[in-house]
Amino acid sequence: MPGGTDIVEPLPASSVLVVRDGTAGLEVLMMERAKTMKFAPGAFVFPGGKVDARDQDTDFWTDLVDSSDKLPDLPYRLAGLRELYEEAALFIAGTVPAEANAGMEFVTRLRAEKAQLHVTGMVPFAHWVTPEPMPRRFDTHFYIVAHNGQDACHDGNEAVSLRWVCPKALLAEWDSDRVPLMFPTRLNLMKLARASSAKEALQQAREADVVRTLPVIGQDADGIKLTIESRSGYDVTRASAKEIRVESPK
Repeated sequence: MPGGTDIVEPLPASSVLVVRDGTAGLEVLMMERAKTMKFAPGAFVFPGGKVDARDQDTDFWTDLVDSSDKLPDLPYRLAGLRELYEEAALFIAGTVPAEANAGMEFVTRLRAEKAQLHVTGMVPFAHWVTPEPMPRRFDTHFYIVAHNGQDACHDGNEAVSLRWVCPKALLAEWDSDRVPLMFPTRLNLMKLARASSAKEALQQAREADVVRTLPVIGQDADGIKLTIESRSGYDVTRASAKEIRVESPK
């Protein structure tokens, strides 16, 4: 699992947990990664990706967001909503989206509909940084946001399917080795499973402290170990062997 000896600077990234109330309770939208992917093949993940240069140009977005405040994490929020649109076709803006504009480039559609991104509806949920020895590292901010009723559609590239899942049910599938999950994904699903509804999940996120979580890679008699501090607020502090296998570079 560990990479070289030089510590690589983590790239800023964002991920979004879109939640809704389903027939069996709380549901979250997740993507199934293609089994051909070099990293985490077949794993279920939340939509998201890297923060790009335009996301960081906050002046560019002044009239395109629903906040007049200079949010310090605005680039992460922008990246999360952009990736959500590109990967799952969900357009989280303050107006009812026009179906005729589906498929437009993100900013083009915002301007065509005179819409503003609903950045104020995003609640910080978690913050994870890839362990230092890894060759590719990300500084990822996770947000939770309420689903606005649109149909989600996967991009057919990295994702081969989208699923609305009950966190507890997916964790049970992971436990019985039916689906692979990465360590941060499993723990964030565990955290989300503490709520029974979308409203409750959002409220719990508003009331909780977000702790920067940097897993540490070590070695013991059982082989490679991956641990986090208990202050991160999860009920688990060590990754399982199968999570380490999923996250190991192929």
